[in-house]
Amino acid sequence: MINWIKHIRQSGSKHVTSHGRYLYKLIWLGCISVCIPLILASAVYYQFAMNRAQEQIMNESNSSLSSMKDRAERIFQTIEQESLQLAVDPILTGFFLDPNQDNSWLWHRDFLDKINLVKNSDSFIDEVYFYNTVENVVLSNRYGVIEKESYPYKNDIDTIIASGELSQWAYLPSAQKDGYVTFARRLPNMGDGQAQGILAFEIEKSAISEFLDSDTYLLPMGQNLFVIHHKVIPGSEELSYDQVLSLMKGLGSIDGIKDRSSNTGSFLSKGIDGEQAHFLYTKNIYGRIYVTIVPEKTIAGQLNWIRNVTLLFLFIFITFGVVLTYFNSKWAYNPIGQLMKHSKALRIGQIQNKQNELDYIKECLDFLNMETEKLGGFMASIQPTLREKFLQQLINGEYLRKEPLLRDSEANGITVHATNVVIIVDADNIAREKRFRPDEKGIIAFVISNVMQEIIQTYPSVRGYVIPDRGRGVALLQFRADTEQEEMLRLTEEYAESVCDSLKEHLSMKATAGVGRFYFHIEDVPVSCKEAESALQYRIFNHTKNVLFIEHLENEKKQTAFRYPREFETAIIDALDKGELELAAEGLAAFSEAIRASQSYRFIYQSYHLLLSTLISSLEKQGATLLDILDHDWFGQLHTRQTSQEIADWFAGSLFPMYIWLTTNYRNESGQSVIQQVCKHIRANCGSDLSLVQCAEQVGLSPSYLSRLFKKEMGVNFLDFVVECKVDEAKRLLTETDQNVSEIALAVGYSERNLNRIFQRFIKMSPSSFRTRQR
Repeated sequence: MINWIKHIRQSGSKHVTSHGRYLYKLIWLGCISVCIPLILASAVYYQFAMNRAQEQIMNESNSSLSSMKDRAERIFQTIEQESLQLAVDPILTGFFLDPNQDNSWLWHRDFLDKINLVKNSDSFIDEVYFYNTVENVVLSNRYGVIEKESYPYKNDIDTIIASGELSQWAYLPSAQKDGYVTFARRLPNMGDGQAQGILAFEIEKSAISEFLDSDTYLLPMGQNLFVIHHKVIPGSEELSYDQVLSLMKGLGSIDGIKDRSSNTGSFLSKGIDGEQAHFLYTKNIYGRIYVTIVPEKTIAGQLNWIRNVTLLFLFIFITFGVVLTYFNSKWAYNPIGQLMKHSKALRIGQIQNKQNELDYIKECLDFLNMETEKLGGFMASIQPTLREKFLQQLINGEYLRKEPLLRDSEANGITVHATNVVIIVDADNIAREKRFRPDEKGIIAFVISNVMQEIIQTYPSVRGYVIPDRGRGVALLQFRADTEQEEMLRLTEEYAESVCDSLKEHLSMKATAGVGRFYFHIEDVPVSCKEAESALQYRIFNHTKNVLFIEHLENEKKQTAFRYPREFETAIIDALDKGELELAAEGLAAFSEAIRASQSYRFIYQSYHLLLSTLISSLEKQGATLLDILDHDWFGQLHTRQTSQEIADWFAGSLFPMYIWLTTNYRNESGQSVIQQVCKHIRANCGSDLSLVQCAEQVGLSPSYLSRLFKKEMGVNFLDFVVECKVDEAKRLLTETDQNVSEIALAVGYSERNLNRIFQRFIKMSPSSFRTRQR
């Protein structure tokens, strides 16, 4: 790399002598241009990838928390229910009603049988014992009947009685040393009197941790039992269970969860190592709180690969970009040198020729900078102002109350007491001319409004304001209140004609102006704007006039009997079925002429929709499915066409050729080849996480269409086929390899449990049984 940089500097120094420092600057500017975007893109990707990965980790932690809660609830609810059933057992309640029984040894024997039955029914319970103050003895499944003073957990009994709680989960001094967590009840289980006995269950912490997770801790705190799953922190593996519990008790964030109002949530706080950690929790009505703690170090450790991969690819791309920039710069400098040589003999406006290349370039840049400032000033002058924003809100009818409207009108210098009319100028057949893309309506609106603004300045007797709006130019003209109606009509029509003529003459853009009615109050401007939009709709049959007054059009509307030209529709379909595009275009022209005679916008527009519906029905009869046809969104495309010419061009230029193609090249054979490609991809990647969306993207079809085509071709749906392929691959591995069931399940993208379930469904036996039978 060092030798390569020296080579660049030597090459640059050679060119400095004969050509100045252009090549040297070109190389370094190119390197910077390559490096900065790559670094920024890498930073954005890194941040995005880290956020996605961290979100995935947190989602997995949430799922783990829910799973832990479900499993733990089965344990704790069972233990508490068994404790309650034993506490209300008639043998025990009878003892408290008559504690001075003559045959106490019989009662001891019966109740010990009950205790042993409860203990043996639950593998998590290691010992159950009952103590009563009357006899001062302990009945235990481990020790039988024993004096309290001889019982190993006598101090725990005193602690339970002293606590005063009716029932509780707790770590008791003696039992905790032996690895137990205790659930105890004060007896009898009623009233607020002094305890006459206790019933305690000793549960092995290790058994619960193994059932839930090796990193799960039980932490009783007052009336609550915390079940905490804590991800292992690097460096804290040597801490014992009790040491971790001690650290957790000191966390204010754990104790603070009890006081939170929400039953589920997450927050960021200090963990047991003093570093930041994510706390996720959920509560239930029984006082049990489940918490998952994910240290930031653990997350960072899992995300290191993203950082390494990002840096590796950044280094590769920067190296490739720098090398490519060096050679391209040397190649690009040759024409630049020739251009500089010839530029000395030229005169470009106000730029004088310079002997020194750098001075010449500086002079050019100064000139361009000056022109840029002029252009910037011009652009600043035509940027939307507060007045334009007000007008936009006004024509859209966003003012619901009169007072704000009058206040804003006065603030923006717009006369309230004047006769107002709105003119909307819209370009015709833009899609046909193909000078502008569909997403360039803002440019079209800017061009039209700019012309309207220039022309309105030539009418001193009219106050006017122009704004661009949705690809059109909108003008609000205001006349003095004493202006005659005929004069306002004349000036309005003359202005609108001038705008349309100017657009056609200077920009070769055919446009139509729609004019609303005249209204005296500023509140009625939105009404005039709506009427101007309605006037533009009449372009669909009145394409000879440039200016359309809504009042004239509605007054001239004739009440004629409308008849749909069914014969021309039939002729169009017959021509298309024969593949005769020109004959279909002629039929469309006759169809358009017939419906245009109605001079009704709604009838004409709906007739075109009816024609489109008939064409779709014809396609469906010839084998095409309706869902496939509707994927083209033909009704949406028709909706964007506003004039008769635009609609006719769309039918003849887009829809008719597509109709002929669909009828002659329907997808039967291509569909089969596509399905074969998908099947081949599934068989080759049956160990991956296959999805319908992924396969649809590979063959260029929509997921819904691929699903229907797959079912039609293969006779089974997509999901069942994927499962069958995975089962076949598992059968092959079971027969041909010595891998265990877990490894084979991983190879086909399943867990061992899911693989067993699917084998039972499809093969009617387990994978192990299948392997034994094959061998």
